Amino acid sequence: MEKLQGSVIEPPKIYFDQKTWIQTKLGNKISKNSLLYGSNKIRVLGKTIVEPGVIIRGDLATVDLGKNCIICENSVIRPPDQRYPGKLVYIPLKIGDYCIIEKNSIIQAAKIADFVHVGQNCVIGKRSMVSSCVKILDNTVLAPNTVCPPFTVFGGSPGKVVGRLPPSFQHYCIDQTVTFYKNFVEEKTPIPSTAKRNSMK
Repeated sequence: MEKLQGSVIEPPKIYFDQKTWIQTKLGNKISKNSLLYGSNKIRVLGKTIVEPGVIIRGDLATVDLGKNCIICENSVIRPPDQRYPGKLVYIPLKIGDYCIIEKNSIIQAAKIADFVHVGQNCVIGKRSMVSSCVKILDNTVLAPNTVCPPFTVFGGSPGKVVGRLPPSFQHYCIDQTVTFYKNFVEEKTPIPSTAKRNSMK
């Protein structure tokens, strides 16, 4: 049985510079150093973090990100394509709630369901279907059209089942994402001493 450990763990407070981040009404925290193409076709439900260097290709097809997700730096979220006679069609991409996409990973799945942890440097092949409660280990490459059943661990290249997850994995993902979000806070600018004195007059 897979031991529930990952590179996203309960951190101390992590401070970000408000000048380089956007905070939306839904509580999303999106780095200004990320690239969101076709932003009118990118829907983010709330309390999701998009780190620097992330590329999301909403210009190709609709991209839906669930709530309380962490999209780590330099990852690419790109809707998959499907070739038909005489034309190439891009398929909408959906990522569920409480998902973690670690840094430098490329996502071209058709769907990633809730409570999924994708490790670093992974490639999720075109049109793959990742069920709820799945862990994909670092450096895994899933072939196109891979189907990942619930409570499985995938690893290797090409990726295959290498382990099973306990029923508590859902709670692990909730705890990791919610705690990370709670500790990812805006850096407060120190008030100059002269301003402090003036405010006391």
